[in-house]
Amino acid sequence: MSTTRSAIVTGGASGIGKACVEGLVADGWSVTIADLSDAGETMAASIRNSGGEAQFVRTDVSEEDSVRAMVEAAVSTYGQLHGAINCAGIAGCSKPIHEISIDEWDRVHRINLRGMFFCLKYEVAAMWPHKHGSVVAISSAAAIKGLPWSSDYCGSKAGVDGMVRGAAMDCAEQNIRVNAILPGATVTPLAMGSSNANPALAKTRTRPMGRMADPSEIASAAIWMLSDGATFTTGISMPVDGGMVIA
Repeated sequence: MSTTRSAIVTGGASGIGKACVEGLVADGWSVTIADLSDAGETMAASIRNSGGEAQFVRTDVSEEDSVRAMVEAAVSTYGQLHGAINCAGIAGCSKPIHEISIDEWDRVHRINLRGMFFCLKYEVAAMWPHKHGSVVAISSAAAIKGLPWSSDYCGSKAGVDGMVRGAAMDCAEQNIRVNAILPGATVTPLAMGSSNANPALAKTRTRPMGRMADPSEIASAAIWMLSDGATFTTGISMPVDGGMVIA
């Protein structure tokens, strides 16, 4: 059983999640990598071979039992859950709102919003008895900035931000902090696929700094939220977007 700080990273096998795992391990955390991809197992093995502590737990965040098992595995292996960064999510269906079917709408919300609820619910429950912890939800600048052909995605991420504020109020007296990071355009498989599928988004995406973010730039902000440097920070949704939401 580890005596180091323990964290869960959902969506930890690629993109921002992978960068979060790498950053946490470099800072000495023990990490539970939660993902549907077998790449998470390969990643965990590589971390262990390099002297770090990591395990892979196959997780479908849209299924409550799967999320419950993810948190139980983290606590069983490492003794206590100190932090979590919830990155798992999907893009929208890239259609104008009048063409989105209810099945397409439900799929995005089932993973991005319902899945985030399950993660927060069980991560907070694991932290509650210890009166200590920090949870970071990876939301999106789309939570507060309208994007074309993205009403399903924007709606799901706006819901995440509202849930984070409510959860932060629930948890404040337990010294459990809940915050959100709002990335802008980031070089990840999800973002690149979304741009290819949504030409309207690709044409209108605002990048005041003239570039997309590297996943490590988003991860560093999320890891700061877990750190002792952020012990009086809760209930915020912090854009890390190169100025996208102010443009």
